[in-house]
Amino acid sequence: MSQSLAVYQTYPWLTAQWQQWQQLSGRLGHAYLFAGPKGIGINEFVKEVAHAALCKQPHNGQACGQCSSCHLFVTQQHPDFFELRRLEEKKDISVDQVRSLIYKLNETSHQGGYKVTWIEGVEYLNQSAFNALLKTLEEPAKKTLFLLSTHQVDRLPPTIKSRCQQLNFTTPAMPEAISWLHAQYPQGDDALIKRALRLNWGAPLQALEWIQAGMFDEDSQWKNDLKQIQSGRKTASQSVAEWLKWQQPERVFDYFYQWSVSAVRSVMYQTEGQTSQVTNGQVQNWLRFQQAVLTAKQNWLANANKELVLESLCLEWLSIQQSETPLQTVFQSRIQKGALA
Repeated sequence: MSQSLAVYQTYPWLTAQWQQWQQLSGRLGHAYLFAGPKGIGINEFVKEVAHAALCKQPHNGQACGQCSSCHLFVTQQHPDFFELRRLEEKKDISVDQVRSLIYKLNETSHQGGYKVTWIEGVEYLNQSAFNALLKTLEEPAKKTLFLLSTHQVDRLPPTIKSRCQQLNFTTPAMPEAISWLHAQYPQGDDALIKRALRLNWGAPLQALEWIQAGMFDEDSQWKNDLKQIQSGRKTASQSVAEWLKWQQPERVFDYFYQWSVSAVRSVMYQTEGQTSQVTNGQVQNWLRFQQAVLTAKQNWLANANKELVLESLCLEWLSIQQSETPLQTVFQSRIQKGALA
């Protein structure tokens, strides 16, 4: 078994974080928090850190890929590696899951080295689970390593963050992301690559997944539906009914948000000599709609009536196409309970 490429070689935008990790791991602590957006390789980074920590003969901070411990890790059979995440169809990570983990960590290491725990999506721990984890972080068992990853670091209690050394991750610069995507998907043109990145918030891995899943067809359907709604050939209800059949209908919010970003950019970044027919009222509407999209998505995730949320958003989009005066949005920053239930 040969040593594979380091994670920063596969995802070059992680080089700075890898160098930072090398400095931190010189004197390995007991708990680390890896925080950043989805789709940039954080999970792969954490797996490599766990792999190296369990390796019997690591080299330059990377697992050798040849020892018995590496073989167990690669085949997902390592007895000293524990993963904790939300169970399928559950909203949070329960205290019972944490207690079960703690019980295992109190046992003797099978391989005589570290016992490594990866808590993926640590922000999903409920309050009781946070309290149970906090006690363990305060008094960790000998040679125990906690690796916590999150895409929503602001949701974590300060008491958890204060007991971890933190590595922060960000999306790569657009030119770097475009270059990487072209290498992974050489048949894609610039327009497709840039559209995929914008719709996936600059996250290269998510953008690549979007392309490979053929989501540009879905994107084209959404654009065509808006044209038909605007021309009166289709109602908002008819379009929403089709969107709700998508595998991930919540992508509609990303499409609407990027529309608003493009609309505002078209005015803000006009070159000298260009003239604009856009009124100040229209720009205000676009900015207000941009915030409305984010609020609508929050309502959706909070189990509001999904059909009503999308229809309301669609009708609001149609209204701002037909008016040059500032309009009020139905999506307030804090919608009253039950308003869209």
